[in-house]
Amino acid sequence: MTPQTLTLKDFYTRKVGGERYDYELTYSTGPRVVWSARVYQDGVLKGSPGGVETDNHLEGEALRESVVTLVEVAIEGMQGVRE
Repeated sequence: MTPQTLTLKDFYTRKVGGERYDYELTYSTGPRVVWSARVYQDGVLKGSPGGVETDNHLEGEALRESVVTLVEVAIEGMQGVRE
């Protein structure tokens, strides 16, 4: 598998508080996954959480779901995201 960089746009509604956040997520594929997101609320940048996952064995949809979960956890916990 040749590493790639993928981008997707989505939204997340916090379970605590119900606020909606839009985000753009960029992540790489391969054994070392680097991910970063730009999180917006009403068009205003609220944060840029990101990280690195090493020893990755996920591909395709499983990898996408994994990094989306990382973004959603960051938003839910307001880690790297301000109100």
